[in-house]
Amino acid sequence: MKTVDPRGTLVAAGTLGLVAALGFSACQKVPYTGRQQLVGMSLESEASLGAEAFTEILAAEKVIPTGELHSQVSQVARGVSRRAPAPFNKLPWEFKLIDSDSVNAFALPGGKVGVYTGILPVLKNEAGLGSVLGHEVGHVVARHSAERITGMMALQTALAVADIGLSNTELHDELMGLLGLGATIGVVLPFSRANELESDYLGGIFMAKDGLDPRESWAVWERMTALGGDSPIAIFSTHPSNSKRIQRLKDELPTFEKYYRKAKTKKGRGKDLKVDRVPQEPPAGGTGKPGAKGKGTDTGNASGKGKASNGVPSEAAKATEESSSEKKPADTSSKGKGKGKGK
Repeated sequence: MKTVDPRGTLVAAGTLGLVAALGFSACQKVPYTGRQQLVGMSLESEASLGAEAFTEILAAEKVIPTGELHSQVSQVARGVSRRAPAPFNKLPWEFKLIDSDSVNAFALPGGKVGVYTGILPVLKNEAGLGSVLGHEVGHVVARHSAERITGMMALQTALAVADIGLSNTELHDELMGLLGLGATIGVVLPFSRANELESDYLGGIFMAKDGLDPRESWAVWERMTALGGDSPIAIFSTHPSNSKRIQRLKDELPTFEKYYRKAKTKKGRGKDLKVDRVPQEPPAGGTGKPGAKGKGTDTGNASGKGKASNGVPSEAAKATEESSSEKKPADTSSKGKGKGKGK
């Protein structure tokens, strides 16, 4: 009587399940880039995760709810987010200014964006701010969080199938370790780098449509690079190098200028950011714990010295935040304090 190895059946079933899961994921195109993507969750579900994570993050930060600088950031944020395509321009966008020396900003699904005061000296002007806010809006429009969650679910399923198939081999642990490392380097990290470049491109379009000089999109990165610091090894980096981002943005200038020329109002670089008006203590009614240090979550890679977000305990927050690393300026007296990084 022929013996049937149950592992083969389980592997086959797992493989079919993975294929079915991917097949039932929504295949759609990213606006403006036309890139095909698989997203296995609704926009509403994604937004719900983002709202939950946003509440938890802000509970541990010092939010600046009023004042001249807050008004300036809000005005630029409204202008850039209105340039997103439907249905994203109708999202309940929230932009929060957070009093922290972290040189960073982050985006969550559903239109939740945080900007740390530590990045403002690097942004310098309203166009610089618009480039970072446009980048964050780009993450939301391209649904990078939902796409990442879908990809991680598929990756976990594939590794579970491989684990069953290799369960009785002598090299099970070594092979599974290699498969995990290969998946990280070959799928997760490059996927994140591609996300950042795509958001850079979308951000350049949104700021240009709002009449902000798109040349500031790479000028910000040149100022970020001037902060100094070591660059991570490219293959292990979750974000593109500063030089690559600068070059890609310069290459896309003809596209950005096309939208800039059509803008009803040409704002150029706009006004300088009023970074000298940042309060040292949160105003009455502010949220968060006094003295809490904000940690960045998204805007990019200045040094590769990444740190986890502060005060974000839930899985929802971890799933929806975009990864980041932080950068510490050499001269905090002239360039702003911070452990930050760029977009």
